[in-house]
Amino acid sequence: MENLLDYFQEILLENLKDGDLAKLSSESEYYNDIQFSNSELDEMKDLLNLERISNLEQYTKILKITDVISVKKIILNRIDISSFEMFSGKIFPNLEYLELGDNEISSFEGLSGKTFPKLIDLRLNNNEINSFKGLSGKTFPNLEYLELWYNQISSFKGLSGKMFPKLKKLYLNKNQISSFEGLFGETFPNLKELHLKSNQLISFKELVGETFSNLEKLYLWNNKISSFEGLSGKTFPNLEYLELGINQITSFKGLSGETFPNLKELYLSGNQITSLEGLSGEIFANLEKLGLTYNQITSFKGLSGKIFPNLKELDLWGNKIYSFQGLSEEIFPNFQRIIRI
Repeated sequence: MENLLDYFQEILLENLKDGDLAKLSSESEYYNDIQFSNSELDEMKDLLNLERISNLEQYTKILKITDVISVKKIILNRIDISSFEMFSGKIFPNLEYLELGDNEISSFEGLSGKTFPKLIDLRLNNNEINSFKGLSGKTFPNLEYLELWYNQISSFKGLSGKMFPKLKKLYLNKNQISSFEGLFGETFPNLKELHLKSNQLISFKELVGETFSNLEKLYLWNNKISSFEGLSGKTFPNLEYLELGINQITSFKGLSGETFPNLKELYLSGNQITSLEGLSGEIFANLEKLGLTYNQITSFKGLSGKIFPNLKELDLWGNKIYSFQGLSEEIFPNFQRIIRI
């Protein structure tokens, strides 16, 4: 027969693994001779009651006690994690925030739908992730916020609406994405903000149909987009904020009154726009702020009628405007100020 002390020690560990602290207390009279000191027991109870894990030592210790980790927040930055394997077989039933920045994670493989059932906020900046492979609709069923700055993602291919059904904000700045190919209306059904700064996008042509039906803010600063061609009114019906600074746009061609029906703020600094010609009052019916700093605009020639019926702020700093001819109250009926001409 096994040693009696070993027998009760195993029971104690099982109670700890189950997180059954009440049972642990009620049975404590049987544990007097077991090889756990009071300080060890207190440490184990403290670990089980943690709400946040902020270093690898805590994580390693708690794994020795239980496979069901009840913390709400984990931050494990800069500790050379290479995969999600360390979470394999574990369950985090209450985890809402996970941050694994500045590691060496290369893929999403190794995750299951049981691992992070309540995760809301995931931050994986500065890793080596190159695709969305390994994900399914069960992986992050409640995720609302995802950061993937400074990774190696080159494509949206492989995504589906089942993967991120509740995602609202997605940060993909500083990746290698060159195309919108692979995105469809059901891909991000609830996305409100998309950040794609400093990628390699060249056009909007791959966008088809109602790709971003609920998107409100889009950040495309520092890409290689050369025109607005390829857009339709179905693409961004609810977009209110668009950042297109530091691209290669030369004109407003390709726009219509249906392209951005609800756009309120548009920023086009550092492009190659030479003229405001081709604009009509229908194109930016609701626009309130327009930033055109550091382009090559020389005049207001070509403007007529109510081009900007609701525009309040216009920034033209860093252009080569030599004349105000063409300006009138009719063009800017609600205008409040010109900033830095």
